[in-house]
Amino acid sequence: MVTEKNFIIRLKKKREDGMIYVIDEYLGLIKGIVVNKLETLDDKGLIDECINDVLLNIWENAKQFKGEPEDFRKWLSVVAKYTAVDCFRKQVRIKNKEQPMYTFPEMGSLNDTVDELILKEEVKELLSLIDSLGKEDREIFMMKYFLDMQNVKIAEKLGLTKAAVDNRIYRGKQVMRKEGKYFKIKGEIV
Repeated sequence: MVTEKNFIIRLKKKREDGMIYVIDEYLGLIKGIVVNKLETLDDKGLIDECINDVLLNIWENAKQFKGEPEDFRKWLSVVAKYTAVDCFRKQVRIKNKEQPMYTFPEMGSLNDTVDELILKEEVKELLSLIDSLGKEDREIFMMKYFLDMQNVKIAEKLGLTKAAVDNRIYRGKQVMRKEGKYFKIKGEIV
């Protein structure tokens, strides 16, 4: 029987029940990330295709996951975000018939580049700092910096005012800065 404690082992061994567990538990998160990145393209077929690509990347690269079950959600979020961004860029390139632009490397080659290793370490460190925040603040930071949601949308989703979200982001950044850590995400220093 697949449980929260053994699904990663089963997934790494390419057992279908491990993947079924991932789909049952995380499909909503994956859909949320993909829709957030691709909704401006207004193409449901592309969104469905991208969700399938995310699931395929998880299946094919499960052995790369290192960590505890509670870290899996973070890893899956990063895989979903990069896959969705790659789908978005490919679609824009097709629509605009532009010269090929940089796309994220395939998941299998991510470990081959020094820059990607540095990025992974920074993401890991940032996620560790975010984990030190309270539950609601963690949700706000994940929505803001990993799902690229606007503060107004975050406020609506959590039933807060925009000012409350702004204040929580500000205070969270202050906590991180006390740790002596600064991260640059989307041109903004966190």
